[in-house]
Amino acid sequence: MHPVVVTGSASGLGAAVRRRLERDGRRVIGVDRHDAELLADLGTPEGRNHALEAVLSASRGALDGVVSCAGLGPYEDPVAILRVNFFGALAVLDGLREALGRGREPAAVAISSVGAVFDALARPALLEACHAGDEPRATAEVGDCDGTTAYANAKRALAQAVRRRAPQWGALGIRLNAVAPGQTETPMLERLLRDPAHAKAIRALPVPLGRSAQADEVAAAVCFLLGPDARYVHGHVLFADGGVDAAARPDEF
Repeated sequence: MHPVVVTGSASGLGAAVRRRLERDGRRVIGVDRHDAELLADLGTPEGRNHALEAVLSASRGALDGVVSCAGLGPYEDPVAILRVNFFGALAVLDGLREALGRGREPAAVAISSVGAVFDALARPALLEACHAGDEPRATAEVGDCDGTTAYANAKRALAQAVRRRAPQWGALGIRLNAVAPGQTETPMLERLLRDPAHAKAIRALPVPLGRSAQADEVAAAVCFLLGPDARYVHGHVLFADGGVDAAARPDEF
């Protein structure tokens, strides 16, 4: 078997995905800014190129899976959020597509967010710039956003990018999906709950299951999409959110 790449593998959901994959006997190549096999900052073109070159070298050019999980929380600088959560995440997926094409039943998963579904936060001009691959224009558009808006739009653009790639990736025999988590017990959520403004918004969001997810529960959804039981699941956004999306948009699917 060829390895699986997990970005953001040092903590939170990325670490949970790594643990579950390794428990299943998979070889994982972790990419993060610290505590990983490959150290890289996906917020810059240079960091992305370094990550891709290092992964291709470590994997000998063939991968069975990619999980694009690295991301910054809504409390970070809006421009940095956009650079990492959309442009960095997508650069990893697109840059490793050929290596996935050499894999055995290859699959990739991007981590979006249930926050991506809220139309009130959508910025059409920003989304358009993202899909055009115009990073300078997109960073200019995000300049007047707060962190929450930047985060929601970056994750929305990423989910849309996954769905838009379904025809091309499917023709190559590579499955590509996204997972959209809700409240998940990670260091990101802990930090958000320490901020009164973020904490109030989080607690006001109704969760039909009445609780946050454990990171391993969301990791299970990611690993399902990577595995053989999801051989016919492609171009899908899987909500692991305790029912938030259904409660917010009951007639959308």
